[in-house]
Parts: sequence; structure tokens; C-alpha cells
Amino acid sequence: MKAYRYMHMRKTGLRTWKKTCNWITPTGIMRWRSGKSFVISVASFTVGCVFALFLCSSNYSTVDRSSSAPNQAIENANDAETAQQIAAEPVVEIVTTLAPITAPKPTLPPYPPLLHGKPVVLTPSSCNEDAFLIIIVVSSSKNFEARKAIRSSWGKSISEVKRFNSNSSHESFQVFFVVGCDEVTDERVEREARSYGDILRGNFLDTYVQNELHTVKTLLGLKWATSICNPQYILKVNSDSFVNVHETIKWLYSIGDSSEPVFKHKEGLYTGYCHSGGARAVRNPQSPYFISEDQWSDDLIPVYVSGVGIVLSRDVGEKMVRFAREMKMIHIDDVYLGVMAKSLGIGWVDESSRFDIAYTTMLTECADLHFCVLGSVPSKDMFYLSQNVEHLSDICTNQEPQRDLPVNLMYV
Repeated sequence: MKAYRYMHMRKTGLRTWKKTCNWITPTGIMRWRSGKSFVISVASFTVGCVFALFLCSSNYSTVDRSSSAPNQAIENANDAETAQQIAAEPVVEIVTTLAPITAPKPTLPPYPPLLHGKPVVLTPSSCNEDAFLIIIVVSSSKNFEARKAIRSSWGKSISEVKRFNSNSSHESFQVFFVVGCDEVTDERVEREARSYGDILRGNFLDTYVQNELHTVKTLLGLKWATSICNPQYILKVNSDSFVNVHETIKWLYSIGDSSEPVFKHKEGLYTGYCHSGGARAVRNPQSPYFISEDQWSDDLIPVYVSGVGIVLSRDVGEKMVRFAREMKMIHIDDVYLGVMAKSLGIGWVDESSRFDIAYTTMLTECADLHFCVLGSVPSKDMFYLSQNVEHLSDICTNQEPQRDLPVNLMYV
């Protein structure tokens, strides 16, 4: 009997153990875990609610309870009148508001441009006071290839004379490059200036798009030319302009007064390829030719000479340099000079036939040589175009009547 009970208990224990083992399966474990997670979630939610209620009641008591300053004063007041007076006093709320952050309005740079009290960083090594024509090339400080191309083409002769014989009486023209500062290329520009002595660098950042400093470079060149060099004529060009120097000098001499023993240059001259009046100012901020109403309020732009080549007599250059101090700047230099010319009452002369703003092909006929400036000439074409002009000039020399020029106007 005892043995039977023992066997029965053993079988019962085994069945219980098997049920327990059957429960400990992946499905059973997942049920146990899900139940446990549910309990934990409920407990966490309950604790969170209790904690939130505690914080809310704490904040409410610190703001509105009777122990706050105005209410405490009312409770401790000895008479009702005092309590009413204190209760009637308005409670002042201090509201802190942040002022809207706006970008500062750009201001026009000073003229002459000053930085650390110095308007100019580099100046040309020399300037011939007897030069008939000073050519100002407005260039980017990074555009080394363009300056190299000009020195090896239409500016080659004067560069060689300046370097080997700076006192030559035949320096009828000189070329200067006006640039700004650029931390990346400053050292290289300084080495270039020491080698050629033809760099005029202002102490301002070298930028162009919608920035008045491009115009400042032009004004800086004009100021240098009129105050240091004192030429009879000034020609302002871009770094992609090709100048037919010999033809330009002959033409400028022809419009002057050569009847007197001493040649007298033409005064009041402002000429080149003229853009007729009536052109509308570009108001699209995305355009490089954008002109804001703050710079020029009128819808129409007055007649102006294209920046490809602008010829000024010395007196006009001096007037513009003085007037620039009083006039709001426009970042497009040729438009700015045209606006100044109109304000100063200086008339313009259209010489579009001599100033071609769009260079397209090589020169093939003698009539093609009667130009002063070609625009939009790639640096790689400067040398070949110069050779083209020289060879065509040799061919056409005997076909044109010779005209004697003064000794100091001889083309070197």
C-alpha cells in the first residue's frame, strides 16, 4: 500500500513537472514577458501621473497661494482700508521680448578706400609725367593670366621700355593694372609688382558682383593717373580688352589742336562705345547688373560709355575724381561714370566704330586696323591678335598717307 502511494505521488509529481515544463516554451515565455511589460507600463504611467500632479500643485502653490507677496500683505493688514488699497494696486508683469535680428544694411565704402589709414598698398615703380596716354586696366587680383597676356601683346613695348630704360622720351603711353587685396594671392601679386612695377593695389577686398569696390578700383586708377602721372588722356579698359595703341594715339592726336607749336589736347572729352539713353535699370537682385533704387532711383539710365574702353581727357578725369566724394556710388563702373558725366554737364561723343565691344574674328583687311579697342578678347588670343595687327600694319603701311607725329608720340 505504501509502495502504491509512493508510486502515485511520484506519478503526480511528474505530471506537475511536465505541465510546468510545457509552460516554459517560447510562446509561454512571450506571454509571461508581455504580462510583465504590461504591469511595468501601468506602474510607470501611474507614478508619472502622480509626479506630474505633484509638480503642478507645487507650481500652483508658488504662484497663487495666499502666502505670495500681495496676498500676504493683505492678510497681515490691520484694517480693511489698507487691505483694499493694497489689493487694488496692479500687479506688474515683466515681459521680456527679443528684438528681431536683422542683417545690417550694407554701407558704401569710403573713397578713397581706407583700411588702417592706408588707401593704397602697392604703387607702380614709376610714372612718366610726360606720358601722352595712361591706360588703366581694371583687373581681378587673381587674374594673373590676363595681365601676363597683356604684357606679352599690346602692352609689350612699353613694358620693355619701362624695365630697361625708364627715362626714355619715347614713352608715349603707360599701362597700369588696378587690383584689390586678396589674402590668397597677395604674396604672389607683390612678387609680380616687384618684377614689372605696373601694379596699383588698393587696400580693400577684390570683389565685383553687386559690390561698389569694383567702381572704387576705377576711381583709384583715375586718381592715380590725374594726380601722379598727369597725362593728356586716360583710357580705362577691362582685363579682356585689346588696345590698338598706335591707332589710338594717332586718333587722339588728330582730334587735338596741333596748329600751335605745343600740341594742345582736346578738353571735355568723354568718349567710346556709347550705350544710348533710355535703357532701364535692372532691378533683379540675381543679376550682376542689378542696380538698387538706393543707388539709382530713376527707372532709366542716362547715356554712358561702355567699360570696354572709356577715353577721358585729363580735365574730365580730375572733375570725376573730385565729384566722386559727393556722389552715391554705383557698383557698375561705366554706368557710374556716365551718371557723373551727366551730373557734371559733360557731353558724350559716340565713337562706336572705333570701340568694338564684341571681338569675333581675326583681322584680314586694312580697314580692320582702324579700331582703338576690342572687347571680350580671351587671354589666349591676345598674343595672336597682336601679331595679326603688326603683320597687317606692315602690309598696309604703303597704302595709307603718312602723317608725322611729334617725337614724344612715337609708337615704341
